[in-house]
Amino acid sequence: MSCSERTAADTAERRIDSLLRDVPARVGVYAQCEGMTIACRADEPFPMLSTFKVPVAIAAMRRMEREGTPLSQRIDIAAAQLLPDTYSPMRERHPDGWKGATLDSLFAYAVSLSDNNACDILIGYAGGIDSVALAASDADIGPMAINATEEDMHRAPEIQRANVCTPRSAVRLLERLGAAELLSEAYTAALIGHMTATSTGADKLRAGVPQNAVLAHKTGSSDRTPEGVKIADNDMGIVTLPDGRRYAIAVFVSDSHLDDKDNAAIIAAVSRIVYEAFAGQHKK
Repeated sequence: MSCSERTAADTAERRIDSLLRDVPARVGVYAQCEGMTIACRADEPFPMLSTFKVPVAIAAMRRMEREGTPLSQRIDIAAAQLLPDTYSPMRERHPDGWKGATLDSLFAYAVSLSDNNACDILIGYAGGIDSVALAASDADIGPMAINATEEDMHRAPEIQRANVCTPRSAVRLLERLGAAELLSEAYTAALIGHMTATSTGADKLRAGVPQNAVLAHKTGSSDRTPEGVKIADNDMGIVTLPDGRRYAIAVFVSDSHLDDKDNAAIIAAVSRIVYEAFAGQHKK
């Protein structure tokens, strides 16, 4: 980093430290833009929750690439695959099953809408949770452990801690994805497109960047423990600045005693600080 970039990064990190000083939660942050980095607890493991749907999608698309399967490929989804006690817009629209669903529509539900049933169907398509873990390992991004499906995580709150990564690893995954180093350009574009269409978390990373900045992201949110503690509230994504530069950012909030609105406000505030630091460098 240049001297001006280091000064801007240090200022951003001090602002984040001040923001988080009295927050009753553990918060990890990592962001990188062309060699300029901003970090807070960047190498601590955090529960991923639905952010793990990005490596799930990558694992499923890897199989499609190997077999030459197009995104337009159709499959039949049985009603028995649409579990009732989980978040699933797809089940609400197709309660009796879905004949002739395209694989691309499954990615849209799993990524853009964070549908848990669509996610687990894609895990099965990829070859199971071990295949998703292998895809994460093959990405060579650093610590990321994936051990549980959405169905697993809904059995008990503590299982929601089974999939973990560090903020730095999450950003590295996003950087390699954005550079088309993990998938072909066509599949990369499809996945980034679904992340850009994400409808969840408008009050998280999206709230911290201006509307003329493009955000491709994936959120994650857990249940609460019997004591009322939120296991995780997350957002990670790729921001394209108005000048065309891009940066990747991950903000993970864990073991929070705050309500969901305040957790989201923390993510939004960190997002704003990071955006101002990176965008400001171009003006100098």
